[in-house]
Amino acid sequence: MRHAILWLLLSCFQLHAEVELLVVGDDAHPVKFVTLPFTYEGNGVSPAVTVENHLVQALSSTGLFSMPYRYEVPADQSNMYAWRLNDIRYVIEGRLFESSQMLMLRLTINDTLGLQPTLSTVVLNPKQLALSSQMFADQVYRSLFYATFTNDHEKQYLDNENPTLTRYLNQLVMTFKRAWRNNAVSGTCTVQIQQMPGGLPFKSTLQENCFISQQLAEEIEAALEEVELLPYENYQDVFERELRVEFISTL
Repeated sequence: MRHAILWLLLSCFQLHAEVELLVVGDDAHPVKFVTLPFTYEGNGVSPAVTVENHLVQALSSTGLFSMPYRYEVPADQSNMYAWRLNDIRYVIEGRLFESSQMLMLRLTINDTLGLQPTLSTVVLNPKQLALSSQMFADQVYRSLFYATFTNDHEKQYLDNENPTLTRYLNQLVMTFKRAWRNNAVSGTCTVQIQQMPGGLPFKSTLQENCFISQQLAEEIEAALEEVELLPYENYQDVFERELRVEFISTL
């Protein structure tokens, strides 16, 4: 399975600290995850499938993450390396406990790259299960976005999150992913991009490393030509005039 990686380094204002984005895969290769069947302990009807479905829908909503329809389950499900060989980045497990009209979800997100698992516990409202599980699923999406596509893993806990910045970074990643058609060319290409207020790119400069592989340079040039407008509307407070974009493609 081929992988394409796009590094997006942003030189930021004092409004927020410098953010470095890592986008794994072009538009045709989202980051893959699986949710193992959630378990339930309680005396009522199990809400496990409902909660699990809301989480899958939230993670799949933008196309940055995707749960494959078919995948091979390792004999040892705790073997993260075996999951990784199947091109799965995240393995998500959930345990639901219900008592005294309280529904608790304990979520474990295993990163097959070998990082420490993320553990999260939340109390869901069983009387408003759809709303509360959807809200939590959205938090999980934003957490995984920072853990996957940025170098600031602390932000995955969302303690100091700027929601506008999160949406802006999401849109930047999606814009470049949609534009880049990676053909499994190995190499790195760094691009300096300047944009005008309004999101209009007016200058893009490919650096020397782009031309180690002429095919990669042509891919990046084609992607930049396809990007006619970068996100701007509703993002004026976090807008960046200069972007340093590093495209890295690995097999």
